[in-house]
Amino acid sequence: MDKQTYDIAITFGRFNLLHNGHLDLFRRMANAAHECSIGVSSGPKNLQPSDRISVIKKALGDNVGCYHVTDGSNPFDYFDFIQQTNGSSVILFLGEDQEALGKAAQRVFGWDYHLVKRLGSSTDVRGMIDREEWDRLVNSVPATIIPDVSRLRGMELSRNEK
Repeated sequence: MDKQTYDIAITFGRFNLLHNGHLDLFRRMANAAHECSIGVSSGPKNLQPSDRISVIKKALGDNVGCYHVTDGSNPFDYFDFIQQTNGSSVILFLGEDQEALGKAAQRVFGWDYHLVKRLGSSTDVRGMIDREEWDRLVNSVPATIIPDVSRLRGMELSRNEK
């Protein structure tokens, strides 16, 4: 999928600890569509959406203007919002572990979906930070956001202690 054939590409996820796999997914979205929208879950198991959104925008850097990043309580509220505000051709991008969500969105909204092979995981990033494996972390998280991702991990740990 190398050319922009859709009007909008969307994704939805937690993005608690952003890593290179997430950024690969975002780049693939931009290659497939003229607009990109990233929905950030605001569910109770997540850090504050505003904290995660600011890290996403920082990681996107100069390309942030190509993306709309917003919070949403759950994927179907977000998908319904996209459907109501954008009647154009839509493709949903998800990690390969979210095929059930892709199939459900296809049944409900008639959208195409594309699964992206995982190039990393937030669980791995947590482990690297917790074990202070900084040499490995620099291969999994863009250098520009390592302090932010480490801070978010600290916030996760503080929240879990309560």
